[in-house]
Amino acid sequence: MVRSSDSTCEPRSVGLAPRARREIGPARVIRAVMLLVFGWVALGMPTALGGGWELPQGSVPAGRKADKVAVIVIDREITRYTAVSVKRRLKEAAAMGADAVVIELDTPGGEVGAVLDICAEIHQSAVPNTVAWVNPKAYSGGAIIALACREIVVNEAARMGDALPIAIDPVRGLQAMPEAERQKIVAPLIVEVVDSARRRGWDESLVQAFVSLGVELWQVENTQTGQRFCIDAAEFEAVFGTPPPRHPDASPELVSARPISGSPGASPAPPAAGGGGGFRPASPALAGMAGDIEQAIDPSLATRRPVFNRSQRGQWNYVGYVTDGNGPIVLAGDSFKRYGFSSATVRNDAELTAFFGATTVTRLHQSWSETLAEFLSNILVRGVLIAIFLVALFTEMTHPGAVIPGGIAVLALLLIVAPPMIAGMAAWWTLAAILAGILLVVLEVLVIPGFGIPGIAGLILLFGGLVGTFIPGAPGDATSEQVLSGIVTVLLATVTAGFALFFLFKHLPSVPILNRYVLRDSGMEESDDPLLAAMDPSPDSLVVPGDEGFAATPLRPAGRAQIGDVIVDVVAAFGFLDQGTPVRVVSADRFRIVVDAAGLGPVSSRPATGPAPSGDGPAA
Repeated sequence: MVRSSDSTCEPRSVGLAPRARREIGPARVIRAVMLLVFGWVALGMPTALGGGWELPQGSVPAGRKADKVAVIVIDREITRYTAVSVKRRLKEAAAMGADAVVIELDTPGGEVGAVLDICAEIHQSAVPNTVAWVNPKAYSGGAIIALACREIVVNEAARMGDALPIAIDPVRGLQAMPEAERQKIVAPLIVEVVDSARRRGWDESLVQAFVSLGVELWQVENTQTGQRFCIDAAEFEAVFGTPPPRHPDASPELVSARPISGSPGASPAPPAAGGGGGFRPASPALAGMAGDIEQAIDPSLATRRPVFNRSQRGQWNYVGYVTDGNGPIVLAGDSFKRYGFSSATVRNDAELTAFFGATTVTRLHQSWSETLAEFLSNILVRGVLIAIFLVALFTEMTHPGAVIPGGIAVLALLLIVAPPMIAGMAAWWTLAAILAGILLVVLEVLVIPGFGIPGIAGLILLFGGLVGTFIPGAPGDATSEQVLSGIVTVLLATVTAGFALFFLFKHLPSVPILNRYVLRDSGMEESDDPLLAAMDPSPDSLVVPGDEGFAATPLRPAGRAQIGDVIVDVVAAFGFLDQGTPVRVVSADRFRIVVDAAGLGPVSSRPATGPAPSGDGPAA
């Protein structure tokens, strides 16, 4: 209370010194207000925009208190490379002596396998004090990762949920998924979120609404303990003796992220299936796999849900209609705290430091090499690399000794195979198949006459190995989407490589560097195309067995020889022959000319049989 004295308001505070009372005025009031505000903020009390109460730094719970905090940032789509990176950063956090790990999430989600791998790493982390920071969004797989952490904190604009599996066709994009197939994929996600709920204390039924359709729930509160749980229609009717209120008579508090027509949300869930673990499917669509889900959950984790039956009547109050089950739910605003998912509102690193009572906060980002590997795994980038590899490989085969195309082929192959292997997305059999295919094709083109089994087998192995780089693990583990994605990409890359080879060979004399490997006849006009003349000689210039000439390039074993007045592609029958070695035609057809060394003596003493090779050819 205050009293008025000579138009001056003084506080009626006991112990206030006369000097202090005399000095009270506008300036002192301003200073007092500033001190109060400073103390308010320093102690972590709620601000006008806070939307909640924050714990003062001095009263941080012992289980949360941390001196060193490591922040692992996931700010992109979640892939296998993200999982590899998070695993590395969790180990780095433990090695640096971190007392807490924060998983900062700003992600639209990603691959199911990668998400489950990250959750497993969080559960097994050497730093058990894990906190998810939704800053600002954790959709799909991001929500599942957040649930795996011990606590969740959010910023003011945070959103989390909508983890329903979807199918993405490599050609047609997002596709509708049959419900039976969807629920098969949902099963491991249900295992994960229920496992996290039992570890962390989340509502075991509500977390199922993030990943499955048909989860229709109502919230009830215990009249004695104040505990709140979400229950399904069958449990509601058992506890209250009446059917639960439904839309349109009652509107659900958590609106579906993307309502899907025909979902089984209005059907009551059947009694729980399974044994002592107590798992109860929150959706009728999960009833058929309830036993398998319960067996997959860690048996040491018992459910915290009471059994809701007629014996519970009178012990619960109805709180509200939570979700109608017509789509996956999304949390936003105060729904995080209302349903027990958020511990605090954290807007920046300073508030994160106060949340833990920490002295240092270190951010651990994805490394440049991990980012590069993730970029190289993009399906468009991989398609381009495969096309480059094929062009360079066949250019080297048709121009032995050129070196540069061969080096490009080796580099492209490394960029194709190495990133998937780093992320565990490809096995060694893929590299073995690619190398075996290349070897067989080389033998067919350069050594074995004709085109038969080795060449066909080599092409099949090469194609299969390239497709295998899109498949994680053994071929039997591949999904139809992964196989189709690999086949389509390799086929498109092969067609692209074919057009590129046609263009390259047609314009090779004008291509820098590579034009050095085009042999020119010194008697030809500059405007003539010696490459086309060599590749398509006129009928009267075709060679026949017994014709002699000399090696215009090294034959290793393929190369070029001058036979009479023409330069032709040839293959040495046995071993390698040096440039200038006299040769004799052993066999010849429209596809292959085989030569062998001829005892004509040194080139310098041999009668001229035609124009000598120009200096434009490669050195021996």
